[in-house]
Amino acid sequence: MHSALLSDGKLVTAKEYEATRHGMILFCMDPTCKVPVHFVKGDVLNSPHFKTSGKANSIHKESCGFAKKLTFKDTVSKVNEYQEALRAQGIREFVVRLNMDKLDPDYVPKEVNRGIGEKEQEPPPEIDKKLIKEKPETPSSLSSLKSIKKLYQSVSPDLLASIVISIKGNQIPISKLICHYETAHNLFWKGDTLEVPYFIYGVVQKVVRREKVWFINLASNAYFFTLVIFEKYFKHFSYRDEDLLNKEILAMGLLRKNEYQKDKPSTEMIIKSDDYIEFL
Repeated sequence: MHSALLSDGKLVTAKEYEATRHGMILFCMDPTCKVPVHFVKGDVLNSPHFKTSGKANSIHKESCGFAKKLTFKDTVSKVNEYQEALRAQGIREFVVRLNMDKLDPDYVPKEVNRGIGEKEQEPPPEIDKKLIKEKPETPSSLSSLKSIKKLYQSVSPDLLASIVISIKGNQIPISKLICHYETAHNLFWKGDTLEVPYFIYGVVQKVVRREKVWFINLASNAYFFTLVIFEKYFKHFSYRDEDLLNKEILAMGLLRKNEYQKDKPSTEMIIKSDDYIEFL
């Protein structure tokens, strides 16, 4: 746990904590828990952090985000909850660059024009990992759905809640960009989204394949939420219906409204290849 509550209700990060300034009375930051915790100094392998003692009055409650390993869904929920609290108190944020361009089958890398006689820059020498005293708490960049899935499976929810995603000139709290499809749908129809790829998760309910377009439906009751693959990208999409049906997935794409669907709101996400889907 990288943040804790002080006796006055304020949050402090483990890297900023000083016993003489902040006191020794510390609590779990999860609003449903708030059991006593203590500070642990960092070392070569571990960053400074807070933890429970394991005694009767210092064990995380079942509903706490630090009580056990969370599912992807539960991590998303806790990150959303924690991020609001951390931002409200001005806790330090980590900016992580997001660039998924290379996943796009249409992507063409820019050419680098070099002057006459200019040599290609040599790669930096490899760094002996033994000389690195402290590994970074969060990655500096993300470039695939696999990397996002790994991030949510390996980093504690309070540290995830400190991440702001930098993409296409925008800085967006990670909890606003990676969410359940229902959250994305509601934000989109309220006009609270940007022209950037969003990352949604949910269970596939239905797959419809037509001659020119394929549809992967995640919701179809009060509203539609559909992943759409156009004929141009069929060759990049190899998943069969049985690979997708009733599976929980993480998907990436731009959001758009289906203006032809008049009876209820319809949100579509355009995807182009297998790399736009990751199974959870």
